[in-house]
Amino acid sequence: MVDITERPGSGWRIVLQPNRSISWHGTIVFYLILAAVSFTVAGGLAVLGYWLVLPFAGLEMIALAAALYAAARYCWQREVISVDSEGIRIERGHRRPGEPLDLPRLWSRAELECPSHPWRPSRLLIRGGGSEVEVGRFLNEEERVRLAESLRRVLATC
Repeated sequence: MVDITERPGSGWRIVLQPNRSISWHGTIVFYLILAAVSFTVAGGLAVLGYWLVLPFAGLEMIALAAALYAAARYCWQREVISVDSEGIRIERGHRRPGEPLDLPRLWSRAELECPSHPWRPSRLLIRGGGSEVEVGRFLNEEERVRLAESLRRVLATC
């Protein structure tokens, strides 16, 4: 998701975040339903004498919990790009902004690099002041192309 807002007198603010198809609460409910089904089946099999199913059901639920947590954590990352007349500030983080990266505004440009292979995604780079930063890694191709066009327009107008 790309959210571009103009702040009168102080430039532009672009917020990037991945698509979240399910909330954290929804993820927990999904996990609890699957765990209930899994342990019900495993418990029934344990009563029939197949007790070894229970530890494997537990391991399966631990692995599922870890995978769901990793996916949810990935979906809650955010990138904020602030552009004003003096510079560009890029902040990344999950719950709070991380270490900001500042680039000079005058020498910066947005470039969309074509992929080296048709199966790989393109890369959107902001280059300036002898450094480069890739932004929007989690965006789909269409969003990345629109963001590149918007960044070029914003950099030209500030």
